[in-house]
Amino acid sequence: MSSLLVILVIASAAVVLALGLAYLPMRLLLASMAKSVAQPIRDFMQRQRERRAMERATPDRRKT
Repeated sequence: MSSLLVILVIASAAVVLALGLAYLPMRLLLASMAKSVAQPIRDFMQRQRERRAMERATPDRRKT
């Protein structure tokens, strides 16, 4: 009976250790992916702001 308990403790410790060691690389990978996706979106938003701020020769036809 005690050998079953030891096996369960060792197995659960192995699972916890594996999850712990996989967590940090996963977070780093997700952070770098999010950064690479967010940068082009920020660039596009900045270009749109600059484009909208430019003075145009024609009047603004949007309904306000």
